[in-house]
Amino acid sequence: AAATTLVSGENDPTWDAGLYLPASLGDFVWLDVDGNGIQGGAGETGMPDVVVTLYTPTDPVGVTTTDVNGAYAFTNLVPGTYYVGFTPPAGHEITLLDRGGDDAADSDADRITGLTVPTVLISGENDPTWDAGLYLPASLGDFVWNDLNADGVQDGGETGVADVVVTLYDAASNAVGVATTDVNGAYAFTDLIPGDYFVDIDVPAG
Repeated sequence: AAATTLVSGENDPTWDAGLYLPASLGDFVWLDVDGNGIQGGAGETGMPDVVVTLYTPTDPVGVTTTDVNGAYAFTNLVPGTYYVGFTPPAGHEITLLDRGGDDAADSDADRITGLTVPTVLISGENDPTWDAGLYLPASLGDFVWNDLNADGVQDGGETGVADVVVTLYDAASNAVGVATTDVNGAYAFTDLIPGDYFVDIDVPAG
């Protein structure tokens, strides 16, 4: 500590100390099987070995990985402003952001950057609500053909129909993709968030 010299009769009331209780935050990364952005669906378990980085407004200040249950924590933090970044394993994507009404059960990471919004931790606070849901992209397709005998079954010799427009809709009937069959009658929608979809075939004239 610095020294001060007191002279005769002096009163120096400027020697103070501020104390704080360490803060912490965390805490969970899970496999979002149904792609709804909310923890707890069937088969949804924690994901181990996901890299999580802690940032202050200016710098990264810590790195950890999730444990076998998908949990992580940054502890013994000086109160202040922090945010978290999640690095998905190869092939995985970050699920939908801020879904449902329970902040402790949603995904908080931006789907593109993997970063959360900043949060302010006060003395002694533990905030275990900073989670991320991950998923493996899904796909569907695949064939439009000339059903010569109109039996609804793809038979040998029945060829694909090219240039048929196929539209993909989500469960709320929003169009989320358009494809055209290739020369073999094939089409595909890839890199989809897991969920409910339906397909509309634009039947060519005749």
